[in-house]
Amino acid sequence: MPARDPKHRARFIAVACLTFFVIGGLGRLALGERLTAWDQRLLDLIAEGRTPWLTVVMQGLSFIGAGEIAIPVGLVIAWLLYRRFERQAAACFVATVLSGWALNLTLKAGFERPRPSLIPHLDGVGGYSYPSGHAMMAPLVFGFGAMLLARGTSRAATRIWWTAGLTLAIGIAVSRLYLAVHYPSDVIAALLAGSAWAALGVAVYSPLDPEPGNGTLS
Repeated sequence: MPARDPKHRARFIAVACLTFFVIGGLGRLALGERLTAWDQRLLDLIAEGRTPWLTVVMQGLSFIGAGEIAIPVGLVIAWLLYRRFERQAAACFVATVLSGWALNLTLKAGFERPRPSLIPHLDGVGGYSYPSGHAMMAPLVFGFGAMLLARGTSRAATRIWWTAGLTLAIGIAVSRLYLAVHYPSDVIAALLAGSAWAALGVAVYSPLDPEPGNGTLS
């Protein structure tokens, strides 16, 4: 893994820290009227493009990002890594996802941003809005999970894993906007937070990742 190099790990950590600084600043702006007004305009534009078939697709993507699906998927990913004798990877994946979930709850409680209310919601909501839980956990469960599963596979398989993880993460994030349960800034901050937390997971895990071919991990 490239991040095994101490310099690369330091870059991962630096970028993640900078990202969370940006998330904090964006969160402060999100509590103001100006950014909320821009958010609302974008939601209005998205709502104008709603169609019955697209609503079904977006509700499906949102459901995939919910705990009913994301949790079992995460457990399967951890199990597959464990079965491949990549126990450090499995442990790091579980720890990163669980701590990311706790971080999302902490950020929500810290900013206490209300949900959008001017457009009818097409999905159930609960808790505060900033940052989106679905959009933050998607890069962690599906993106980070796909990255770990792709290790040691062929180039074609790696592309498939990465494409699937990225597509799901973006699709789930967009669905939260379409369903009008989050503002655009909620989703942007969540994608940044999830990706940054995954980068920290890579930085923590990479020193534990043995050199290929030593028989410990495959």
